[in-house]
Amino acid sequence: MVTTTPEALPRSVSTAAATGSASVRIATAPLDDLVAPARGRALLRHRLTLLGADALTALVATTVLVLLPAGTPEAGLLLTGLALLVLWPALLAAAGAYRPGAARPVLRAGTLLGLGCWIATAVELGPANGVWLIALTAVLMLGSLVVRRFAGRPQTRILLVGERSAVDLAVDELGRPGHSFVLAGVAADSAEGPDELADLAARSDADAVLALPAPELDPVQLRRLGWELERRGLDLYVGTGLLDVCAARTSPDRAGDLGVLQVRGSLRPGPRRLVKQVAERVLAGLALLVLAPLLLVLATVVRTSTRGPALFRQTRIGLDGRPFTMLKLRTMSVGSDRPDAALADRNESAGGVLFKMREDPRVTRVGRVLRRYSLDELPQLVNVVRGDMALIGPRPALPHEVERYAVDPLRRLAVRPGLTGLWQVSGRSDLSWEETVRLDLSYVDNWSLGLDARIALRTVGAVVSHRGAY
Repeated sequence: MVTTTPEALPRSVSTAAATGSASVRIATAPLDDLVAPARGRALLRHRLTLLGADALTALVATTVLVLLPAGTPEAGLLLTGLALLVLWPALLAAAGAYRPGAARPVLRAGTLLGLGCWIATAVELGPANGVWLIALTAVLMLGSLVVRRFAGRPQTRILLVGERSAVDLAVDELGRPGHSFVLAGVAADSAEGPDELADLAARSDADAVLALPAPELDPVQLRRLGWELERRGLDLYVGTGLLDVCAARTSPDRAGDLGVLQVRGSLRPGPRRLVKQVAERVLAGLALLVLAPLLLVLATVVRTSTRGPALFRQTRIGLDGRPFTMLKLRTMSVGSDRPDAALADRNESAGGVLFKMREDPRVTRVGRVLRRYSLDELPQLVNVVRGDMALIGPRPALPHEVERYAVDPLRRLAVRPGLTGLWQVSGRSDLSWEETVRLDLSYVDNWSLGLDARIALRTVGAVVSHRGAY
């Protein structure tokens, strides 16, 4: 027997035990908390939006194709352009480009269209018109990819099914932004069969069931659950148990008839690592040349405003636990970097490993301005040129912080620390220690040149907004 409670789902599920012998716990969020509309409508609207945008792209591109060439367009070219108005959306549909998150099908459809245009050029239209058709194919592909990039994914209402601990973690993750899943209900520690779970998903007005690891959901039960959901027009998602692993690192495979997921490492030596290291050193060297006058002015201001040197040198821990001397423009009075027991109880960083204060009395007036605009970090470009640091990477750690590291934070030392990184562009000092570690581990485990480029772009916004800079 299933017990249903209408209270809103908290960040961690805590539902009363069901009555009787059943071990199902259900919590259903009230309608105000459910962003997605009724089952299937969001997906239908999303597909219609994509279809309309693709048709409009084809119409505009075809019009340009017909009108741009000088003189009156040939009849064959005109008919081909009109045919593309129907052919392009049809090719996209056949390739599966109207499913959520489908980018590769657009490339497949474009390849088929380009092949067709090449054949038409060779057989009927001639080379001159063929150039326009190939250009049109490129425009259609680019337009459809841009449409999908801005349209995003439709929201999917899901019923969570699995062991209590796995469900609690999933509910917490679903509370974070950046995904398209909306919680419709929870069945924790369920002893119900596949047909009952499928009925429950339908009653919850869910689009799909997300099955998480649980002893009751063995391969046979999962297969039967998929059958029952298919009969009701619902989808099945199977949780892998992986956390903070990007899709680009995974690929499905098979071991006999058992489906498996390969997870590739991100830190293997290769040309990408060499490109990162060489490019960052070159860019840091060029930046030092360009910013040399500014650094000279800032160093002079620091040196003359308070007693002490302009540059602050501090030992930090770098790649593989090797210590190095990090450079910064001094923002505190001389000697303030040593631990102060009187300020220990004023630490605002949750977790106790880092020390952060919004109104730190040791910071000078000039230092507050430098920190607000991250100008005190500019001398670290020298560390990048030396190879001690990278332009992008985890936050450089102090020796006494590393001494307090548990197993997971030590993973941060597998790469060079960075002048900027996910921590810096996601809130900096406003983040708790746990959030800082998770961001850094996510960077290390999912590193790519593309991720570095995105962090570099976000750094500009982080510096302008001053969020967490104190």
